Amino acid sequence: MTGTAFLTESGLSDWLVRLARQTRLMAPTKRGRRSFAFAWVDDPREVAIDYVRTILPPKQAFLPAREKLLDFRLRPVQESTPAIEDEPFVLFGIHPCDLAAVGQLDWAMTSRHSVPDPHYIARRKAGAIIGVECQPDEYCFCTSVGTSGTREGADLFLTPAKGGFLAEVLTPRGEELLQAAPSVRDASPEERAAGEGWADEKQKRCTCRLVGEMAEWPDRLEARYESEVWDRTAGRCYSCGTCTNVCPTCFCFDVWDEVNIGLTAGTRQRRYDSCQLQDFALVAGPHNFRGERTDRVRHRWLRKFVYLMREYGKPFCVGCGRCTTACTADISLTDVLNAALAETEESAS
Repeated sequence: MTGTAFLTESGLSDWLVRLARQTRLMAPTKRGRRSFAFAWVDDPREVAIDYVRTILPPKQAFLPAREKLLDFRLRPVQESTPAIEDEPFVLFGIHPCDLAAVGQLDWAMTSRHSVPDPHYIARRKAGAIIGVECQPDEYCFCTSVGTSGTREGADLFLTPAKGGFLAEVLTPRGEELLQAAPSVRDASPEERAAGEGWADEKQKRCTCRLVGEMAEWPDRLEARYESEVWDRTAGRCYSCGTCTNVCPTCFCFDVWDEVNIGLTAGTRQRRYDSCQLQDFALVAGPHNFRGERTDRVRHRWLRKFVYLMREYGKPFCVGCGRCTTACTADISLTDVLNAALAETEESAS
């Protein structure tokens, strides 16, 4: 079956049961009263499809917070064995903004540098992605950064409709997955038309917006390098790194070795790192290129909307709102960005 199909609500439940039996399944699950998180699930009844955002992004499926890179032996001979994970799995329930984030990670981990990351690539090839349409809240600004309608990267994409879901088949892998779904049929013209209404609804719900023209943001922000906005924001920031930990597009990591007590063997591991931590830019000397909090705060905004945006061609932010909702100091990414952009308007007038 190709094109757009219709999957009933009961059919979706039965389908998830089949998927969980056939392969590993990562999906959004409820945590507590109001929070949601992507997790490996054995019981499809745990899957929560009606959510706004998860605490952590689904990038953990491809770039875990902590992972082993290789095992090594120092004696009697030096040798190493890469720890590549390539077991197939399905990532279910990912929203358009997080789909866009996966695309940005694909670029960062495979194309930005001359040596693509083999660990990321192995997981990326092993994972099939099923996206789901969302309903934004007051913290979402996907419409401002052009990610609200993202489909690229998904094998299948579901849009809620009366009595079930429209299923867009986007790749041969997605078609193969959908063939295992019960109670599926071709969507009617009326059902397809109802699904197209989600785009307008999302525009109405996204009340959080960035000002100005996207193409102008890098030059305008760079012109405000010495802005007091960064000092004011740094005065509230705790340098805890929460914002980067929950970000779906941040990809900085630290690498270290753990050696056994006999100094004969060990493992090399990596974990997420954060440009907001005090020692992130510490080098030999010792010298810290961003030892001041203002420098670290400014770097975060300029990296997303100046440096990487110029390399990638789009903001390296997908408008999910996670950093704002998770910030312990209640700092809003959009408020800070808009304040800096507003200063450029004032200086030009």
